[in-house]
Amino acid sequence: MAKLRAENISKRLFGAMLVIVLSLLFISVPLIFKSYQHYQQAQLALTEIQSLRTVAELSNKISRERAPSNKVMSSTPEEYAQNREELAEYRRGVDQHIQSTIVQLNATGFYTEASEIATQLQPQLQQGRVAVDAYAALPRTARSMQQLDAAILKMFSAWDESHNILKHMVIHSQSQDEYTSNYYTLILILADLRDQAGRVASNIIAPVTFKEKMPDTNLARSLQTQHQARYLWDLVYTILPEQDKTPEFIQLHQKVKTDFLDQGIGTVQTLIQNSMTGQAYVLSGTELTKQIVDKFSSVVNLQSYILDYSLKVAEREKLQAKRQFFLTLFMTSVSLLAALFTMIYARRNVFEPLIKARETILNLSQAQPQPSDRLLQERGVDSLFTAIRKLEGMLQQRDALEFQLKNIANSDALTGVANRLALESYIQHLEQQPKKLEKLGLLVIDIDDFKHVNDQYGHMIGDKVIQMVANILKTHVRTTDLIVRYGGDEFLVLLEQITDVEALSIADQIRREVDSSSLQVGLAQELHVSISAGYAVGAASWLELFHKADQSLFKAKAKGKNAVQG
Repeated sequence: MAKLRAENISKRLFGAMLVIVLSLLFISVPLIFKSYQHYQQAQLALTEIQSLRTVAELSNKISRERAPSNKVMSSTPEEYAQNREELAEYRRGVDQHIQSTIVQLNATGFYTEASEIATQLQPQLQQGRVAVDAYAALPRTARSMQQLDAAILKMFSAWDESHNILKHMVIHSQSQDEYTSNYYTLILILADLRDQAGRVASNIIAPVTFKEKMPDTNLARSLQTQHQARYLWDLVYTILPEQDKTPEFIQLHQKVKTDFLDQGIGTVQTLIQNSMTGQAYVLSGTELTKQIVDKFSSVVNLQSYILDYSLKVAEREKLQAKRQFFLTLFMTSVSLLAALFTMIYARRNVFEPLIKARETILNLSQAQPQPSDRLLQERGVDSLFTAIRKLEGMLQQRDALEFQLKNIANSDALTGVANRLALESYIQHLEQQPKKLEKLGLLVIDIDDFKHVNDQYGHMIGDKVIQMVANILKTHVRTTDLIVRYGGDEFLVLLEQITDVEALSIADQIRREVDSSSLQVGLAQELHVSISAGYAVGAASWLELFHKADQSLFKAKAKGKNAVQG
């Protein structure tokens, strides 16, 4: 009988050891698989960033083609032949880059994007080139500012198509993680910054070339691109992780401000001022192109640095993931072998002597007192319900914390209004109920000369100005409407079920109250600020509604600020 009991205990111990070994395998295999997946993901990220870089460079080349195109279209008869040859040579380089990009994208699995380049981008680029050539072929007496501007816009459309392809690649990339995703976004933003910087001059080159007053549409486009270029420049610094802000990056980033944002855009602003005051332009179209290209090099240098750096980051991530995979494989193998050795050792040197000792004690005794089954059951039930009650309390605390974190995540810390994360959730809701867009009103509000407030009074006063405007907004909209802090000094107000007249009334009430409000900045000094607002009601999509309201804002700014425009 004792021998049977010993064999039974031995089998149970063997079963327990087998369960432990299988448990280790159950833990180890997923760890190895996850580590291998991370390595594969890092490898794919490197491939994707290389492909993104190629498409970004193609997008840049298409954007830069506007410079020699503009030179040809604004050439004097003496300059035309040389500029025409320069444009032809540049186009050959772009066409070669297009073909090599298609080959690389097909090789790396971006078949859809490769097809889009061939079927959409190339025809769009060809249309732009045809428009440029058709204008250049016109006799000078038959040319007009409107024809030149139309040709320039055609070239804009070609870049827009390349940017859409780049955006699709970022959206459909499969290997973005918390760290490398910043560089996917940066590549897209820098391509946009580079093009917006190029458009600053292109938007006004037609009236400058013909020495005519700038139309309101050209002024609005120029102001918009200037604003967008400054915004994207600031966004690059915000998105780049702090540990990657090397001295070289900081120097290049600052050089964009001094060379392009201050001097390059300053040149454009001088020409705009010439137009608005009825003075002769200080530069010709060709001279403007040459000056902007010179100032534009700082933007190109910053983009090249980020593209190179993003590749280094992807290569570093791949190397770390590879090391982590082999380390995980080694550690799990060692742990499994150690567990097997420990089990064998424990069975021979611990459990078998204990079993023999147990059998010896059982043989010497007739009975062994057993604890009451009822007592064990009661204790087990009590322990189980105690654990459940503790778990319920922890879950309630977690739910409360999640609720608090969600509110914090969706609110702007400075003003308490909604932030961009809340706006994205609202846009997703609109996409599910598109009929709401038919009577949805959007106000785009910008504090006039806010940079001057920060420069003169400091950021603390600037923050108080933003808070004051936010508080005024809260008093003029319904609780069902959404106020969003969209940028540093820019707000969006989304008004459901509203008409144009009501939207104009609300916007103007807000403008008047801000204009009549003041902020104490010293013992006897008050600060007055104003806002400009653009509004739009109803659209087929959110992007269309935002574009309409944003254009209205730029028109309000162009009217002299402290204005509302629909």
